[in-house]
Amino acid sequence: EHVTTVYETLERPLVPVLAEMEMHGITVDRDTLSRMSNAFAQSMAGLEAEIHDLAGGPFNVGSPKQLGEVLFDKLGLPGGQKGKNGAYSTGADILEDLATEHELPGKVLDWRQLSKLKSTYTDALQNHINPETGRVHTSYAQTGANTGRLASTDPNLQNIPVRTEEGRRIREAFVAGPGMKLVSLDYSQIELRILAHTADIPALKQAFHDGLDIHAMTASQMFNVPLDEMTSDIRRRAKAINFGVIYGISGFGLARNLRIPRAEAQEFIDTYFLRFPGIRDYMESTIAFAREHLHVQTLFGRRIHTPEINAKGPAAGFARRGAINAPIQGTAADIIRRAMIRIPPAIRDLPARMLLQVHDELVFEVAESAVDETIARVKAIMEGAAAPAVQIDVPLIVDAGVGRNWAEAH
Repeated sequence: EHVTTVYETLERPLVPVLAEMEMHGITVDRDTLSRMSNAFAQSMAGLEAEIHDLAGGPFNVGSPKQLGEVLFDKLGLPGGQKGKNGAYSTGADILEDLATEHELPGKVLDWRQLSKLKSTYTDALQNHINPETGRVHTSYAQTGANTGRLASTDPNLQNIPVRTEEGRRIREAFVAGPGMKLVSLDYSQIELRILAHTADIPALKQAFHDGLDIHAMTASQMFNVPLDEMTSDIRRRAKAINFGVIYGISGFGLARNLRIPRAEAQEFIDTYFLRFPGIRDYMESTIAFAREHLHVQTLFGRRIHTPEINAKGPAAGFARRGAINAPIQGTAADIIRRAMIRIPPAIRDLPARMLLQVHDELVFEVAESAVDETIARVKAIMEGAAAPAVQIDVPLIVDAGVGRNWAEAH
């Protein structure tokens, strides 16, 4: 019964909406991408020269085998481990740990990041521009992720990096047509809001009702620092914990994110659970439900199967973290689906089109004269999208941005 309801209310009505979005596509400016590709190539060449200086001679920075030999044999850095192929492991986590010992690994991480941006985005996106429309037409998959999140391919627009300045700049190439603007509407901290509701955490719910800075409030509760004495570093730590806990982060994972000792990171997590005991209760009850039923579900009844939940070894930890996060991420995915189904008829009389969905964000192309009206209508739909099926007892807040390109709007 639940499965049928999810299909009839969330999946089937979304098909024509996604088809229309795929048909419209979004204009991508080839010249902007070419300029970025050239700039990335120059930056990479500069980094390569610095890396060769630090290594005492040239080598292929893109070769993990040669890099491993430089790091562990030539420079004698600690912790070198060889894999089955006889080469040293040089994954990002290993380089991050080594970056505290020597300058070279950090430079390689920067080089790899630019290399990925260039090959995956600024070079590859040019090949996806349709010669007839001048636009990029991604394909959405409704069953691409088991939590209910949409996936996008050819090209994948769901994971354009936002954490770095260079990554964010790629969005500059996505542009509005003449006389048009791109409008981005984005749910603010929706997963934390759903967690506060689902786990029934009074302090978090009150903070969202009062419109407080949730990360500052968490930091204040954890570290006993008054809000008016909050430093950006303390807030950053609380933010990493808030988002980490949603994904069932370990002391080891948090230590790596914050670059602090593991014992200190574990202490932060323990303090968090002491301050917000309802969150641990939610996690334990969710895992118990998953173990018994081999699935968890969203607030709208979508089932997310957890066949590995009773596994042993590393798979068990992965399955537990997935089970904890899936009802939260899945509920957020259901809410934005409900909004997407309601939006097209609500803006049909406006010169506005919904072009992209990127997890908690929707992107529209709108005539300049209709920007304010479009934002007002879409915002109201998105903020009320859970109702009437589910009453979430924290407000859902949507932020809007406008620009000539996606970077400005975002």
